[in-house]
Amino acid sequence: MITKKKNITKKLLLLLFALSSFAVMAQRAPAEISVSAAGGISTYCFQPLPKKSSSLGYTTDFGVGFTGFFSQQLGVHVGVDFGLFNVKSTVPNIYSYTPGLYDENDSLCNLHSYLNGYAEIHKSLFLNIPVMFIFQTKQKQSWSWKQDQKAAFYAMCGVKVLFLFDNKYEASVKTLRNEAYYPGMDNWATTQLFAGYGNFKGYANKGKMEFGVVAMLAVEMGVKWRIENNMCIYTGAFFDCGLNDPIKDSRQSSGNYTDPESLKDLSILKVANKNYLMAVGIKLRLAFSKRLRPY
Repeated sequence: MITKKKNITKKLLLLLFALSSFAVMAQRAPAEISVSAAGGISTYCFQPLPKKSSSLGYTTDFGVGFTGFFSQQLGVHVGVDFGLFNVKSTVPNIYSYTPGLYDENDSLCNLHSYLNGYAEIHKSLFLNIPVMFIFQTKQKQSWSWKQDQKAAFYAMCGVKVLFLFDNKYEASVKTLRNEAYYPGMDNWATTQLFAGYGNFKGYANKGKMEFGVVAMLAVEMGVKWRIENNMCIYTGAFFDCGLNDPIKDSRQSSGNYTDPESLKDLSILKVANKNYLMAVGIKLRLAFSKRLRPY
């Protein structure tokens, strides 16, 4: 019983010490509550990247955040953001090779398929949880051009976790071409439409795919402007780089797309071996603190 009381006492003392330490830090550097808005360009990085392909779009998000400071210059920022990615990807030619097939006459052949004029627009809504360390230079208590008081510079680095709760894509391909080589006869079949060889019209479709949680390396830096004693504006640029492939569970083989019917479920994000999301842009954050910082 005595041992239990000693353990409880130690835990209470440690808790009181921790609370007092945070209280001291809070007095030295009050926390900030902020609202933010961001916008920029976004892209999917395919691996391997087909030649002459492109992927480019825009991203926006709005959110709220909390920044706690350990000192006047160092702190941690956490928040909750809501936003979207809207990215258009185009690939002039997608080639797939399927060896060892047997046609309707049980003849062995190797199938060569070409998708021409592929385009896809992918839209994703997400919930974003940033956890980032922040460093800032010292700043005057008030900001005034007449007194030549300078603004502060800041830099943030950490991770963002994206939970995608809605995603849609619209894909289209202009033409599909199939050619078969028969090694036993040393012959090519290129125009037999009845057998599935030759040029076929493309297809346009809409759909959804399963997205996993996206982890991103996040970097942000810029200038912090004090407009009142307890109000600041952060103006900065951000760069987010995906650390994992969110479409891994939806991956399909490009060899599946060998006939017009298979194009009804076409998506380049499913065909690519690896896929990483990236974004760069500008961010504005309006921050409020309870009382004057002793800078």
